Amino acid sequence: MMLFTVQAAAAKDVRFPATGNPAFSLRMPDDWTTEEGDDDSLLVASGDHSMAFTLILETSDEPRDDDLLDEIAKVALKVAKAAPAKRKEAASMAGFPGFSYASATTNDAGTVIRVTLYLVRIDKTHLAVCNRIEAADNSPAQRKIADTVLRSMTISPPR
Repeated sequence: MMLFTVQAAAAKDVRFPATGNPAFSLRMPDDWTTEEGDDDSLLVASGDHSMAFTLILETSDEPRDDDLLDEIAKVALKVAKAAPAKRKEAASMAGFPGFSYASATTNDAGTVIRVTLYLVRIDKTHLAVCNRIEAADNSPAQRKIADTVLRSMTISPPR
């Protein structure tokens, strides 16, 4: 099943953005692809197009409290045409604390898509956003590969 169309990346190791800090770094299988968006995002997709991550770094002049993170999640899920979050859980990404918001949507082909939004604080003014998008009928093997990619992620500067 194809969920996304993207161009092939040249290497297994990816850094986004290519220069400066903060930045995401991750290791992905050879058949996975990346595509930079016009909105300063990076789409990372599995070779079989059943799983993808979008990565975004947000900068603010003022610290964000938990209530503001909840509002950001609400808006982000609405923009993704996903249902309001079913649950919010404490989470971490690359050792940085934050929250995950579980949701779902249905694509134009009628396929149920699981959406998990991760919002983590890098420091007082930077927020890392990772949106995990996957077909609800993905196999355990597909999920395991995606989990490995997600666990490989680091965010510089390191914690």
